[in-house]
Amino acid sequence: MNLSNVIRGHVSRRDFLIRMGRAALIAGMLPLSAKNANAEAKGKKSSGIGLALGSGGASGLAHIVVVEALEELGLQPERISGSSIGALIGGLVAAGHDAKGLKDLVAEMVPEGIGNWLGAVFEKDQVNVLDLFELDIGAGGLVDPETFRLFLEDTLGKETFEDLDIPFSVTATDFWEREMVVFDSGPLIPPIMASAALPGVFPPVEYQDRLLVDGGMVNPVPYDLIMDRVDITVAVDVTGTRKRPEDGKPGYLDLIFNTFDIMQANVIRQMRTKQEPDIFLQPPVTGIRVLDFHKAKEIYEQAAPVKDELKRKIEKILG
Repeated sequence: MNLSNVIRGHVSRRDFLIRMGRAALIAGMLPLSAKNANAEAKGKKSSGIGLALGSGGASGLAHIVVVEALEELGLQPERISGSSIGALIGGLVAAGHDAKGLKDLVAEMVPEGIGNWLGAVFEKDQVNVLDLFELDIGAGGLVDPETFRLFLEDTLGKETFEDLDIPFSVTATDFWEREMVVFDSGPLIPPIMASAALPGVFPPVEYQDRLLVDGGMVNPVPYDLIMDRVDITVAVDVTGTRKRPEDGKPGYLDLIFNTFDIMQANVIRQMRTKQEPDIFLQPPVTGIRVLDFHKAKEIYEQAAPVKDELKRKIEKILG
């Protein structure tokens, strides 16, 4: 079923809801193996919602609020695409994690009171988050890639894209060719690591004869990867906004990381002039630095209004 037909009146809202409800019922009743066996062949258009999760560092925890809103609507994405932090969260959702599980994972990883993430990296007496993120400047970043890989293995519980509950694709950037690379099949963990390889934080990932870095550099919100395969595309931009310091001068890290945000904002702006997703969300997250994962509760609270916005926009599309 094509959403354009719904809009033109060729398919009634009632028929659309019936089909959505039937799909949700079947998805809830079939075992995982049956869901995967009955998935549509790649390249064919599916009915339902596609979710594109963008890059944005710690602000990307707002993606969890969007996932939570869909759950409250009784909806599950039929396709997911992600870039950077959106690739990480998108992969977890595609692997079967719900919003509560994601919040619990964040709370376990970055407990309240741990303070600034980057500051914590240099405090050797800290625990929890430091068990995952270890200083590894020699490899081109602050994060030890092997520890991150082991975390993904334990948390995802899936080895390949084909193992996932929901079709999933991620973007990464070829460092030398300066072009986007898309992964949607084969091994799962290297592409997610590559997509999240924010320069200066994560080292580049060598994979398939390419040197790969953060996907947000070329496609911050990769909704174009799924638009032609779903009926409703929900794109989520979590770059947020920054507060100007009193003296008007950014610190060193703010200068570096906000430069990425400026670049990404302009890429997104250009993408939207060419092709607008059905629903474009910008959770109102402000004053959150790229590594402020310890501010998870604040991020969830700031992003909360996006729930009502998403529900209104879906209802508007359905008439």
